[in-house]
Order: sequence, then C-alpha cells, then structure tokens
Amino acid sequence: MFLHDETPRLPLWIMNTVSLSWDPRRLALQITGIFGMWLIYKIVDVLIIKPNTSALRDLPGPDGYSLFLGHVPTIVKEPCPVPHERWAAQYGPTFQLRGILLARRLFSMDPRAVAHVLNHPYDYPKPRLLRDVLTSILGQGMLAAEGDGHRRQRKIISPSFGTAQLRELMPIFYSKSNELRDRLLSKVAEGGGRSEEDVLRWLSRMALDVIGFAGFDYDFNSLAAGESNELAQASQKLQKSMTTVRKAVGLLDLLQSRIQVLCLIPNERQRLMKKSREVMDRVGMELVQQRKALLLQESAGEVKSSSVVGRDLLSILVKANMATDLKDSERMTDDEMMGQINTMIAAGQETTSTSAMWLLYDLSLPQYKHIQTKLRAELASVTSSNPSMEEINALPYLDAVIRENLRINAPVAGTHRTAAKDDLIPLSTPIVDRNGVKRWEIRVAKGDVMYISLLAMNRDKSIWGEDALEFKPERWLDTNKHPRVNELPGVYSGLMTFLGGSRHCIGYRFSLLQLKVMIFTLIRSISFTLPDSPPVIIKRSEIVTLPVIKQADGTEKSAMPLLLSAVS
Repeated sequence: MFLHDETPRLPLWIMNTVSLSWDPRRLALQITGIFGMWLIYKIVDVLIIKPNTSALRDLPGPDGYSLFLGHVPTIVKEPCPVPHERWAAQYGPTFQLRGILLARRLFSMDPRAVAHVLNHPYDYPKPRLLRDVLTSILGQGMLAAEGDGHRRQRKIISPSFGTAQLRELMPIFYSKSNELRDRLLSKVAEGGGRSEEDVLRWLSRMALDVIGFAGFDYDFNSLAAGESNELAQASQKLQKSMTTVRKAVGLLDLLQSRIQVLCLIPNERQRLMKKSREVMDRVGMELVQQRKALLLQESAGEVKSSSVVGRDLLSILVKANMATDLKDSERMTDDEMMGQINTMIAAGQETTSTSAMWLLYDLSLPQYKHIQTKLRAELASVTSSNPSMEEINALPYLDAVIRENLRINAPVAGTHRTAAKDDLIPLSTPIVDRNGVKRWEIRVAKGDVMYISLLAMNRDKSIWGEDALEFKPERWLDTNKHPRVNELPGVYSGLMTFLGGSRHCIGYRFSLLQLKVMIFTLIRSISFTLPDSPPVIIKRSEIVTLPVIKQADGTEKSAMPLLLSAVS
C-alpha cells in the first residue's frame, strides 16, 4: 500500500498518450501499446534522427550502401582490407561509412587520430555490443573488461608476461614445435617424400597445446588426438558459432545492435554459445580452485607478491592475486580469474596459429621462395636445435621475417572503439568535408563508433612506401627510409598488429617468442610449397583473418593446403 507521496508516476508523455486502467487484461494491452510506441520512436530515432544529426554527417565517404547493412556487405564480400584501402585512396585516410541500420561510423588510418584514440583507452572503450559479445564468449576476462576493472586486472596479470616468466616457457614452446615437426615429417614419409597438409589445422592444434601447458598446465593433447578434449571441443564450437551467426545476420541481430533493451531477448548466438560456455566455465573454475588450493598448501596460508614465481601463467596469476600485501579491492574475483583462461585460449591460440599459417603461405609462393631459402640458411647455421631465448632473438633475418609477416599479415584485421564523451580527434592529414571546409580535427559525439583498420595501416603506402603490399623482410634490415613509420602508435616496431597505448596486447612478447620457435623448428626441417593445383585463397576477417576456399559445390571452407617435403 502506497502513502500519498509514494504513488508511482509514469513519464508525462506516456500519461498524456494513454489513460491506464487497472483491469489486468486492459492494462496488459496498454503496456504493450506503450512499448510499441516507444519501439517505433527508437526505430525512427535510429533510422532518421541520429543519422541526420550526427557529428559525422559532413565527413566525406562512399555512397551506395544497403538500408539495413550499410557498407557491411561490401566489406565482407571483398578480401580485407581492400575496400578500406580503395576508399582511403578516394577520400583520404579519414572518412565516414554506414554501418547497420544506417549508423554513421568514423573510419581513420590517420596516425595522429589513431594515436589519440589508443592513448585515451578509457575515453574510447570497445562498443557495448562488442563488449557483450566478448563477455558472452570469454566471460569477465581482461579482453572484455573496461575502465577500473581493466586497470585492476592488468595490474595483476602483467607480471605473468615478464622476461623471466617467458624464459621458463621456452621448453614448452620447443617441445610442442618439435612434436608438430615430427608429425608432419611422418606424414611426408607416408606420402613417399611429399604430403599435402592443411597447415592451419596443424598449427591451430599445436597453438592450443602450447597455451594449455604454458597458460594453465592443462594437456589438450590436440596434436596427438585432435579436438577430442571436452575443453578443446567447447572452445572450437564457440568460435564456429560466432562465424555461423556472422554469416546469417537476422532482423533481431540488427535491432539489438542499435536498441539496447532488445538485447534482453535471447538470440541464436546466445543459444549456440550457452552450452559451450558451461563446459569452459566448469573446467576453468576447477583449474582456478586447484591452483588456489595448491598455493595455499605450499605457502601454509600466506602468499607474498614478491615471491611470484611459477611456470604456467595461471599459477603466477593466482599467486599474485592471493598476495597478502594486495588490497581486497584490487583482487580479481574467481569469475574474473576464470575469464582469463578463456581469454588465453582465444587470444593465444587463433592469433598465433593464424599468423604462422599466413607466413608459411607467403614463403610457399614462387615469388617469395628465395626468402624461405635464405631464412633456412640462417637457421641451419645455429648449432643448437633448441637455442635459448637470447640466441633466437639474436637471429637478424628470422626477426625481420617475423616482423614483416606481422606487418602484412596482422591476424586481427581491425578494432572498434566508441567515444565515451564528446571529443575532438586531431588529424595529421586534414580533410575537406562535404561543405568544402578544411578540417584538422574531427568532432565526435558520445556514442560515435570508430573503426581502426590495423591491417590497412600496416600496408599504407604513404607510410611504408610504394612496396608496402610486398612481403619484403629486407625493409627491417635496411636503414628506415620511411620516417612516417615513427608516427604509428603501435607498441611493437610501430606495427599496429598488437595495438598501442596502455591497452596494447599484454601477451605480445609471448606470441613473438612462440612464433619464432615455431618457425625456427619447422623451416629447418621442412620445405613448404604450393600444391600442384593450388586453390584460390581469399582473406576474410572473422574473429581473426582466415583463409577461405570456395569449393566446387559453391560452399566455403577455411583451410590452408600446402605441399610439404623434408629438407635434405
């Protein structure tokens, strides 16, 4: 029962529209009508009001877009980042695109603009929809976290990727690289000296085994048994569900991307992911609880952050989180700890295996075969089959090949950011808007979304030179002839592959070291060439940039067939 001043009041515009009845059936109809009116308003707001009042409306940009999907069909249809590069050549490095339901989106590969956004990561977080998707896939890990939650998690996780910790992981990198080499050589022997293999599948299995042991001391056994492990199967199904949903966007997906309240309605993506997440969460929580119990037992109940040592990343992380000198407000919850396992699997498996796969593909192309030969000569000159971290980092041509691969074959094609407040983004190259006004900065409003094409920036001819589209490791050995490279905010050699700013990829040194060990082991013993009848490979950006092959029946599959033979 309400007192007089506690009587609930509805918004005035609704009260002026309908007179509510307290008859249950009539009330239900009236509430439905109110919601319908609100939904119509939101649709009009999304389709008409916001596009025509957006701060981005005067920016140059391509026409010819779909009413519901904007420029998305063009971007998806062509190899990435070809459409963005074509538009940048026509409109300059900064322009607008149309997204889902006519939303205006800012695109920029201007180094100063991108540096501004990446150097203010908490003013430009990931868009809400992207955060929701990441959370549904990975849980409450660092990749999905924003703001204070991200700062807190990163502070605890950072020691896990220190130089001393990475050195401890070298035996794991070599063990799994050697196992992969031996299994491929066995296939070559069975084929009478040659064997056509899907290297993407093999590299993905190896990377999963590595992240299992190095990340949380867990044996996926993928190289030997395939994806028979329940955690491996759950992870694979999650990734497949994302790809499946992306290829078949429905009306509900479109509306949910723009109208937040509709996200409460379960969609196909959520249903596909739920079962896989249940398995990953169960196994992940078991691993976290096991580490906590072991560490407490070993330390008799007291853990100091100064004694953070261990081999797998999860043990180091759990120990750092349990340190007695850490404030309770700074600790991660068990759900956040579990989220780091899912994040390690997603970030540590697909990115590294995809990067290695594109490198082997490039080295197999006839025009780059001499690079494979030169690289093998350097690697063969090393007397040890398992060189130390310092020794493998001291190989100049291997280092140049890896850098060039990460430049031209960035596994993640791009990233989205959204403005958390009204802002002015500075430019190094001015634009001329649709009104003929020259601008040195872009005004963005809270909620505006920006797409940063990492791959396009890594291939920008105005920065890397006219040979930017060529695979040319020598560019890293010669004196830097392109001073604009220094303008790029990338954390590693100016490359945008691992992003930049305080939210750069925290595990990039882990990925680099694993990639070097993998290539060192394989190229010394195996020669890679194209198959006798090579298929047409299309680059397509899914979660990572994957190879797509169109088959005779019109269907598509993701694979990278290469012809392998033993090095004599």
